[in-house]
Amino acid sequence: MAHRAAFQMTPLLNRSSMTLTSRVRAMVPAQYANYVTASAVVYAGGKARKAAPKVKQQSNSFRKKKVDDEDKGEGGSGGAARLNEKYYKPPTPVKVEEFIPSTATKENVGKVLGFPTSVVPALSQTTYPTLLNEQFDLIKPAALVVRESTVSLLEKIDASMKTPSSQTRLVLTGDAGAGKSAMLLQTVSHCLSAGWAVIYIPKASTWMNSSYAYNTVPHSTSFVQPLLASTLVGQIHNVNKSVLSKLVTSETAKVGRHDVEKGTSLSALLEVGVKDQFAAQEVMEVFMKEMGAQKEIPTLIAVDEVNSFFRPTQYLRQDGKEMDPEHLKLPKLFLDYISGKSSLNHGAVVAATSDSLMINKSEVLEVALGTKVVSPYKSLSQTIMPWATGLTTVQVPNYTREEAKGVFDYYKKGNIIFDAASEPLFLNKFISSNGNPRKFFTACAKGI
Repeated sequence: MAHRAAFQMTPLLNRSSMTLTSRVRAMVPAQYANYVTASAVVYAGGKARKAAPKVKQQSNSFRKKKVDDEDKGEGGSGGAARLNEKYYKPPTPVKVEEFIPSTATKENVGKVLGFPTSVVPALSQTTYPTLLNEQFDLIKPAALVVRESTVSLLEKIDASMKTPSSQTRLVLTGDAGAGKSAMLLQTVSHCLSAGWAVIYIPKASTWMNSSYAYNTVPHSTSFVQPLLASTLVGQIHNVNKSVLSKLVTSETAKVGRHDVEKGTSLSALLEVGVKDQFAAQEVMEVFMKEMGAQKEIPTLIAVDEVNSFFRPTQYLRQDGKEMDPEHLKLPKLFLDYISGKSSLNHGAVVAATSDSLMINKSEVLEVALGTKVVSPYKSLSQTIMPWATGLTTVQVPNYTREEAKGVFDYYKKGNIIFDAASEPLFLNKFISSNGNPRKFFTACAKGI
């Protein structure tokens, strides 16, 4: 009844002479007349801001704001860095010996050794594997434990210094988190310290997940990835610049619209691909041919997440189907060396499988390596299977107790263990993680 009375008290106006707002207000009962909605507040605020006169800001380009030294944080200046210091401690530097050929021995199994200062700039040209990078961010300098399997692998690599790479084609396998990427990174560091030329591909999956543009090669079924090829050429150049400056081309070559004269240093050859990405694929092909022919310097090809090379890519053909890796010229170039169809005069090929992304798993590679048995009635890709034959498997086990104890002491010195470090705590972390390096790190650093 109150509502009806309120409506009866509302004056009747000609509908055509009323605005929409007036018509709505005319229908609102008297007791709700002062009710304000949230949208009305926002609307009013918007009108107020629009009504505010514009004030021209004076240029302050010649003035420099003073910042006290105490306001500057570890990672920069300003409030964000100050707040971070309250919750995050800077990495604790730990004194460790360097991981060089003379220290990568059985006598040092269980000791954590850091990457040599002479090698760190070269490694920084590429990216560390994601899970290892998390550890390296917590403790400085970047270091890894010497394992029995590490020493055994490096002995095989050293023996390949004077033999063709087709005779040493190794694939590191093991459980997820067993340390395959870490061991591959130690191999890269070892070879750089020993004066090898190194081609390191830490994330092969990015070559296959369609994250790089690709162009068709005229009159063929192949495709090139110009930006990827140019990026790789630049990394190889920066990592091996001092070594490659000593090597020269054995013949004249045409790469894109560039002529490379006989006797040009391989370092200068790679610079062509850096400056012109559309010539980078041909530069890589000439470069690999020259590296394979020369006998002065051994070469290591190291590929992480190699299983992504042995499955259909995420690039699509014109008919909408997934493209096989052999149709991408850059991956195929390395598949030739992994499979042994092409060979370096002196050197080795070492690859590591990865289980971090299920989409990159390759059943073909697992069957070829003997790590998985499938039904004889199940059909496997007959175009990919030939690339996986003749590879040698190197099993990477979990930590032994000695290796885990060395890592635990390293974590203790790095101040990343929340609880008071003790022998019972070590046994608890070691047993609960079953010695798995990734789980052991998680248990120690995150208390899980």
